[in-house]
Amino acid sequence: MKCLGCFVLTEEVYCKKCRKALFDNQKLSTILDFDKKEFLSATVALSEQMSISGVQDKISLKIENEKLMPTSTDGAYLLKPIPLMEYGEFIEDVAKNEHFTMQLASQVFKLETAKNALIAFSDGELAYMTKRFDRADGMKIKQEDFSSLAGYTEQSHGKNYKYDYAYEQIGGLIKQYLPSYKIEVLKFFKLVLFNYLVGNGDAHLKNFSVLQRSTQDYGLSPAYDLLSSFLHLPNESRTALEFFKAYETKSFEANGFYAYDDFMVLAKFLEIPEKMAEKVLRDFLSKEKTTLGLLENSFLNDEAKERYKILFLDRIKAVSYSFEKKR
Repeated sequence: MKCLGCFVLTEEVYCKKCRKALFDNQKLSTILDFDKKEFLSATVALSEQMSISGVQDKISLKIENEKLMPTSTDGAYLLKPIPLMEYGEFIEDVAKNEHFTMQLASQVFKLETAKNALIAFSDGELAYMTKRFDRADGMKIKQEDFSSLAGYTEQSHGKNYKYDYAYEQIGGLIKQYLPSYKIEVLKFFKLVLFNYLVGNGDAHLKNFSVLQRSTQDYGLSPAYDLLSSFLHLPNESRTALEFFKAYETKSFEANGFYAYDDFMVLAKFLEIPEKMAEKVLRDFLSKEKTTLGLLENSFLNDEAKERYKILFLDRIKAVSYSFEKKR
């Protein structure tokens, strides 16, 4: 069978590497002791006690009596099943989409991500599970998302507040708040590029965070909530946020989509050296074969795999295109 974490062949539900990363080698059942209906009951029961946004589609878990159980306190994991609400096309693949995209980010593109895997309800339906990175030894680690850092709330900036910003501006917040700005902004640039290549149109302000380190300073948190939203909503915007607050490249003006020149200008706005930005773009564009190989090995259904492939190849083509060089 394939490991529900990293896809490698294994005799158990999770390979040894994933079992260690997810559960620190603790002995526990790798199948949930409840089904989707009981999950829904738990979300209702815990909703008033939990601080997780969108409680209707995710719940906190902790290990108790060698089982993963719903909890309102001391949760070490988040469980996200197939959404009940309409989410466009391929609804049955939402959890598998997020799992694959997160694995793609870490395995192929070498981005730091939250530890994650698929896990089965007692009736066999698979859900997405991620290990919380804001917990260590039972203690909460300070975390702030970029809507908080920007001072953007629904009350102050309206219902669309999460999308009323630009990636350029997030770079400014990274420079303002993070001591290791040059390192962190490069990580951010890579994450923006990755989101574009996989068609993640939901990479908004709240899906980027900073996390306090053991040295008490802050750095970017591991990436989370990565998925190809285009797979389910093919008519949505190509990006959650605009690249620039008040700027448009000649390439974007001429073609209406972000391409190579836009990423190079974004890198300049973020104060990333030109040669370094070129190297990142070159490296990411070289991942086509390995990406498609991992995609074929994923748990997505064949039709969803084909759409993901078409989207990814289209974005590779877009990022490879240079309006300035063509002229």
